[in-house]
Amino acid sequence: MIRIPDQYFKDFMSIGSQRVYKSNETIFHQADEADGVYLILSGRVRVFFVSTDGKELTFEVLKKGRIFGDHSFIDHAIRNVTIQAITDVTLVECSISKLTPLLHESEELMTLMFQHLSETSEHLMHQINRLVYYNSYQKVADLILMSSRYNTLSYSQQDIADCLGMNRVTVARVIQLLKKKQLIETGYGFIRILDRKKLKQFREEAKTIKKGDMKN
Repeated sequence: MIRIPDQYFKDFMSIGSQRVYKSNETIFHQADEADGVYLILSGRVRVFFVSTDGKELTFEVLKKGRIFGDHSFIDHAIRNVTIQAITDVTLVECSISKLTPLLHESEELMTLMFQHLSETSEHLMHQINRLVYYNSYQKVADLILMSSRYNTLSYSQQDIADCLGMNRVTVARVIQLLKKKQLIETGYGFIRILDRKKLKQFREEAKTIKKGDMKN
C-alpha cells in the first residue's frame, strides 16, 4: 500500500495540526463528519467498521506514513469507518482547503495521493471477496500476501484475527502450518514471507482443505 515518504512530513506539518492519541483512544467515529485528512507520523491505528448489531470488522492496521480520512475529499461526506489508536500515535491533521494547494505544488505528492485513493478502493473490494469466497487457510495466506511490504508484514496474530473476523487460535494454527511448510517465518510483531510464489500456490490449493485437516 502507498506510504507518504518522510521527506513530505514537514510539508504536512506546515499546513496541519500535530495531534497525539493514547493507545485505545478513538481518533474519529463512524458517521462523524469527514472534515480532515490524517498522516501517521508514528504509531499504529486500527481501521474498523461497526455493523448495526454492534459487531466490529477490522479492515486494516495502519502505521507510519499512511494516510487515512481521505473520504474528506468528497463534499459533505461522513466517515464510513472508525479509527482507533493501537499504540500511542502521533498524527498530522490537515484540512482539505489547506491540503489542496500543497498537492497542486507537488506533482509527485498528488500522484501518491491519487494512487492511495485508487489502492484504498481496490483493497476494500479485495477484502470483501476474501471474506466471502475464501476459507480460513486462504484468508490468512491472502492477507499476508496482499498486506506485506517488501515481504514483511508488521501484524500480530491478533491483528490478523481482527482483520479477518477469525478466532486467534485458528489464525495461530494456520500460521504454524505455513511455518511448517517453510513459507513464512515469524518474530515479535511481524511475519516474513520466505517464498512468495509457493505461498500464492498454497492460497490456491488451500480451497480443498477441510476444517478437520487443520491439525495435519
